[in-house]
Amino acid sequence: MDRDIVSVDEDNKNIDVNEDVDNGISNTNDGDLVNLDGNSDNGTNDGDAAIDETDNEIIYQIANNEIASLNSTDNTNDLTINVYDNENDLVIGEQHERIPTVYAVSKSEITIDNIKKTVNAEHYIFLGVSDNSEEALYFIEENTPDIVFLSLDIYGKLNGEELGKLINKLDIPIIYIFNLDDDLSYSSFIETNYGFIFEDYSPEEIKFVIKVALKKHESNVKSVINVKSKMTEKNVELGIEKLYSTLLLVLSVILIADGIISRNVTFLQWIIFIPSVMMIFLAIVSLFKMTEPTPYDMPPFVSIIIPAHNEQYTIESTVRSIGGMDYNYKGRSNFEIIVVNDGSEDKTGEILSGLKKEIPNLRIITRRPPKAGKGKGFVLNDALSLANGSVVGVFDADTQVHPDFLEKLMPYLNDPKVQGVQSRVRMYNRDMNFLTNMQDVEFAGFGNILRAKDNLKFNGFLGGNGQFVKKDAIIESGKWDGFAVTEDLNLSVKILINGGEIRYCPEVAVYQEAVDNWGDFMRQRVRWAMGNFETLFVYFSRILTCKLPLFKKIGIISHISNYAFNLFIFVGFIIFIINIIAWFILHIPTVIRMEAPLIIGFISAIGFFPGITIALLRDDKKFKRFIIDLVEYWLYCFHLIPLFFKTMWVMITRVERRWTKTSHKGMEDEEDDN
Repeated sequence: MDRDIVSVDEDNKNIDVNEDVDNGISNTNDGDLVNLDGNSDNGTNDGDAAIDETDNEIIYQIANNEIASLNSTDNTNDLTINVYDNENDLVIGEQHERIPTVYAVSKSEITIDNIKKTVNAEHYIFLGVSDNSEEALYFIEENTPDIVFLSLDIYGKLNGEELGKLINKLDIPIIYIFNLDDDLSYSSFIETNYGFIFEDYSPEEIKFVIKVALKKHESNVKSVINVKSKMTEKNVELGIEKLYSTLLLVLSVILIADGIISRNVTFLQWIIFIPSVMMIFLAIVSLFKMTEPTPYDMPPFVSIIIPAHNEQYTIESTVRSIGGMDYNYKGRSNFEIIVVNDGSEDKTGEILSGLKKEIPNLRIITRRPPKAGKGKGFVLNDALSLANGSVVGVFDADTQVHPDFLEKLMPYLNDPKVQGVQSRVRMYNRDMNFLTNMQDVEFAGFGNILRAKDNLKFNGFLGGNGQFVKKDAIIESGKWDGFAVTEDLNLSVKILINGGEIRYCPEVAVYQEAVDNWGDFMRQRVRWAMGNFETLFVYFSRILTCKLPLFKKIGIISHISNYAFNLFIFVGFIIFIINIIAWFILHIPTVIRMEAPLIIGFISAIGFFPGITIALLRDDKKFKRFIIDLVEYWLYCFHLIPLFFKTMWVMITRVERRWTKTSHKGMEDEEDDN
């Protein structure tokens, strides 16, 4: 086998770490070395992504790249080790005064001799060697060496893999010793190791691997510290959200109750007047022609990330649809697909493995418990660290696109000021029932709002599906927030606060699966509403104090606070209906008074309709279908009232954030009918 450093697979078939490694330590945060899975330990990534390919070549590639990462540093002697106490707190200003200790577990005398010579030459302490698993474990538990070299073939009740798992629980770095006859199919080597050597490695290479392991262990401890700090910050944010949610809930109840008891809700007309004016204004502006983008001379390479958790019904059709896009440069595919299998317990992994054989630009990352399922932001960050593209797109695991999707969307990013672009989103199962059709109408209306904001340079927002962002902008914004309920909205606000722009592309759409029952629908919408409110509560002060023009600040705040305004809009509709019924049936002039000036009341009453009307007209529906959809959508939106109160209750009572994904059923029923 060729022992040169393995280069990046040009067909992108394998998870590679060379891009990060070749850039050296400077490519990672806080000067940390690159993990074996290609991730950098920066405290925001939970670092549990696993390489899906576990054959000998990948194991060997990683072993070589660990050494290459140190070759790119100016001086390996600068890789000092810091001291941490039992609470994982850094002892400030103190270097690692204790000389690192090394222990070996192997039957190979030649290997042990090479390790011992290298350890002595580096002035480390060689504690000893054992070829028996029980004896080695006892010694390691008693003496806690800084590094353990471990062979797979050892004597005793435990093999090398089993002993390695026990040593890993002691938080002691392991460097595995391989020979070319070893079975390297164990996933635990990827998950628990700090380096690899082969039995005939030179002392110089062993020295580098030791230094990598020592520095990486320090890096991992720093990650724990950073995560603890992040958790403290998030707990503070959670307290803020609970406080503001309580205040907003109490205020809303008091206002509505007072209006009903006093039989006068004039205040409602004034509250919804401003958002109604804005909705009418945006509807008019959406009629204007959008600014056409300028195509790239050299289109950027795109990394498409698909988070997948138990997606056996949709993942194959999604990957095939996305893999079939026509986005090429000089005759070659100009994008890669990175599917993150996030702890799936169904056949998702099996299906992906089969697809990889026929889709050359498909890459797979597998995240395993206990770290899997903690948040979509963590999933995206794992994939981001392995993404080769200068532009990163995100698709849900139930996505369908047309072949020209990327070709038409990418020009919208060809502007230094533009950091992101959002495509249209529609529902491929809209004809299933009332609920699925209304979701399609809803996204049509949302797209119309984004079109208007694009015309105004008001700045749009990223959705979870069909969003494309420049990789540098994601990194500069602190990446996706793994703790955020809606990581897409969170990233949007951070990009906007930093002065970036987000455009809307109406020319292409992602088609996704609409939720077909009210239970799952309400759970999904509670999550979305929670994301809006937590973003509002956490970023409100930053939005007010940032350097953006006032009209852009208003645009951001109005977007992330729309669920609160929607409550009052539809409570106002209910009161209006009550008054109409009282007039026609009971002949009572007014049950609950609404005494604002006529123009204020009129605008407040009709503000909801112009935008959705224009959106429906864009779909060229027949008049009857248009009227039915308009009326049904108005009725459908009354769910926003219970949604507000349920969201407030969940935010007040929740104890942690986690990724509550929407289940996808696929298009099997529709396909069977064709």
